[in-house]
Amino acid sequence: MGRDAPVAGLPDERPDASSDGRVMRAVRGAGFAAGAIAGIAGAAYAIERAVVAGVRRRPDADAGKSLVPPFDEARRYPSHDEGSIYTISRGKGPTLLFLHGVTLSTRVWVKQFEQLPEQGFRCIAFDHRGHGESKCGTTGHSIVNLADDMRTLLERMNLRDVVLVGHSMGGIAVQAFAARYPKLAAERVRGIVLMSTLARTYLSGANWLRRLFERLTGGGPSAGELMTQQNLGFFLARLGFGRDPQPSHVELVREMIAACEKENSQAAIGALIGLDMTADVSKITLPTLIVSGSADVIAPPAESRRIAELIPGARLEVFKGAGHMLMLERTEEVHTLITEFARDLGAGAPLRRLWPRRRLRRRPPRRVRRALAAREVAS
Repeated sequence: MGRDAPVAGLPDERPDASSDGRVMRAVRGAGFAAGAIAGIAGAAYAIERAVVAGVRRRPDADAGKSLVPPFDEARRYPSHDEGSIYTISRGKGPTLLFLHGVTLSTRVWVKQFEQLPEQGFRCIAFDHRGHGESKCGTTGHSIVNLADDMRTLLERMNLRDVVLVGHSMGGIAVQAFAARYPKLAAERVRGIVLMSTLARTYLSGANWLRRLFERLTGGGPSAGELMTQQNLGFFLARLGFGRDPQPSHVELVREMIAACEKENSQAAIGALIGLDMTADVSKITLPTLIVSGSADVIAPPAESRRIAELIPGARLEVFKGAGHMLMLERTEEVHTLITEFARDLGAGAPLRRLWPRRRLRRRPPRRVRRALAAREVAS
């Protein structure tokens, strides 16, 4: 039987051939897109598993250890805004005060607490507000509060002739304190070590990027929530290391970040977005050692060079192939630098050799380079 003819006066409801074609092409396109996304997701998952498996097969001298810093004393001090600051200390002698990075805790200094007291130093570390065992105060997270918490500890613990060692956000805290309280810093601090840190973040000066970042992260999973997934968390923690990390050290970083509560994690990270202390850092007059890893993707060595150029007389050391977690990746070399730096400033036993006070080499102006090049050609 043939098709029924359309009834006069009523619209023809038969599907148009061109419309059918568009619908089918859209369906096929959606299918191809879904397949491509699934393929990419599958490839990413395979890469993640391969990376994780590869790292976990590596030799590990710390396998099976708890990796918790040994300490003689743990104390809690009230912050200026009704929070609390948790501290641990070990050893006797000249004082080294350690400040960890964002979403981490005092556990990151396990190697320093194991070894440096045996070399005649007193090690103190504290959890930043909202991290580890410390409680965030009523004024929340900010660069100013990082500096104020440092002042609180120095005064309440009556620390003098101390060397400050700040990693990542801890290095930002040290810079903020030295710039905000120069007189107190001059009275109580012998020198500062800035490890894998920045004076300026990527979104500095771009308000629209900062707002976009805050909008994207506000309702999404925190760093800690991602880290609770065993393989994904291990894979993400691995990004903070350079070549050949030990599996136990990657797992330690994953555990610390996973333990940081979402509210504090996002607020602490948000406080660093748009950071620009370059104008203040140039006012720091304390002896300064800057340490970086050439493979650091979180605080690239270019940022350490920026700080070294800003602080008068600062010394910069870059470890080839190392990442962001230098205290774990290059423990012995980092200890040598810190102890020699401290002793050269008068802490502990005298040095066997003098500390080389080298300024960062600067490139000569372009006209000078051209003149030198022309002279070489002529000769």
